[in-house]
Amino acid sequence: MLVSHEATKDFGYLRILDLYSDNELEDIWKEVSHLNHIMDVMPNTWRDSGGRAKNKDGTSKMSGNGLYLDSIYTDRESSTILKYNRKLFSDDISKRMGEAHPSNKIPYLSINKDVTILNRYLDSQKYYPHYDIAAFTAITVLLHKPEKIDGGEFNFVDYDISFGCINNSCVVFPSWVEHSVSTLVCAEDSRRYSIAQLMYINYGT
Repeated sequence: MLVSHEATKDFGYLRILDLYSDNELEDIWKEVSHLNHIMDVMPNTWRDSGGRAKNKDGTSKMSGNGLYLDSIYTDRESSTILKYNRKLFSDDISKRMGEAHPSNKIPYLSINKDVTILNRYLDSQKYYPHYDIAAFTAITVLLHKPEKIDGGEFNFVDYDISFGCINNSCVVFPSWVEHSVSTLVCAEDSRRYSIAQLMYINYGT
């Protein structure tokens, strides 16, 4: 795992390469394969459920599909994704977030709730610019057959920053920063997935 902290004039963020080990990725892909069937059966229900970014006409800003994992698993330990993504709350990651920008330090340490969404993008799908209603967001990219994929870059739209479309890479940033995923161009058997963690601070809990 390679972690670097970077900053703009307004905020700091982390960029992580090789977030998951080979063994962890193997377990995650097995789970993604199972969840993929759920998204095939219920393609619109999950995407359009409450909390997704909406256009003014009420349609989703995401043309792919999203699956709220916390609504599927009653026990976090039953999901390898929900179990392995705890590493984003490790002491090292928390320290690096604080080093990225002073405004991150106390809030990141104060996170006491998070929600995980598995997003899936097929050919010609994208996510229009939006922000999340949370304190911090972490986006981890997973690519099925990456050699057949173009586009699908993750971007900070107001800052002209693009992170490309890199397998097993993660960006952790303040949720108010507007972000997007560019149009994916891929073969029918290729897919771009992302694990989105929305991190909250619930005061009084």
